[in-house]
Amino acid sequence: MNFNKAQLGAIEHKDGAMLVLAGPGSGKTAVITHRTKNLITKHHVKPSEILVITFTKAAANEMKERFNSLMKDERVNVSFGTFHAVFFTILKYAYRFTSANIADESVRYGFFREILSYYRLEYKDENEFIGNLLAEISLIKNSRIDIENFYSGVCGEEIFRDIYKKYETRLKENRLIDFDDMLVLCFQLFLSRPDVLRGWQKKFRYILIDEFQDINQIQYDVIRMLALPERNLFAVGDDDQAIYGFRGGDSELMLRFKKDFPDASQILLGVNYR
Repeated sequence: MNFNKAQLGAIEHKDGAMLVLAGPGSGKTAVITHRTKNLITKHHVKPSEILVITFTKAAANEMKERFNSLMKDERVNVSFGTFHAVFFTILKYAYRFTSANIADESVRYGFFREILSYYRLEYKDENEFIGNLLAEISLIKNSRIDIENFYSGVCGEEIFRDIYKKYETRLKENRLIDFDDMLVLCFQLFLSRPDVLRGWQKKFRYILIDEFQDINQIQYDVIRMLALPERNLFAVGDDDQAIYGFRGGDSELMLRFKKDFPDASQILLGVNYR
């Protein structure tokens, strides 16, 4: 398999932060999987110390399959997963959460139907209205916005804040979390328990992230903490392809990456991968 100079530079990178700008057709998946293999076979990094994150379960599974193929299906314990899967694993160890603690859509909509019964609000479709409320709550959590500084486009500010607080209370009373809480609680855990953070920093010494342009504020903050103090964060993204703005995804965080990791290497992949 042939790689150009930029791709080889990314694959052979070992220590420290690196930002890889990779557009469509640039071979970014091959770069990530070959770099992971290189860390193990050339630099003798323990597979269990490597974490590869992408945004969907399907993409994570595909990445793992391609990596396993490179390793000739040799059993190596590299962690592949989505942000939610990785962060929930951390919460499982900290709080003994199981899948039963995750509020699914029917439970969340049920909470909102109960909460909305206290108000005289006008809307054409209840499910659509609840969906819009949930989208705004998700944005608040993912972007780490203070609820008092958020202005709802769905209903009045005071009513929205009251609904938000009631929803959070329902979750806590039932020892449930929603998908966004997986990120928020992990962030809060690392802030309040430096010993727990240190344990996971030692566990995941090398972190590779695909589709970095779609990362949101809370995801970035947790990953930044996790990557310290060794700073072995390998971020691959294309700031022209951000698609998760509705979840708080912010390609501007690629600029934040450069500020937080001023010594980071940067590589622009070409499109002549073959």
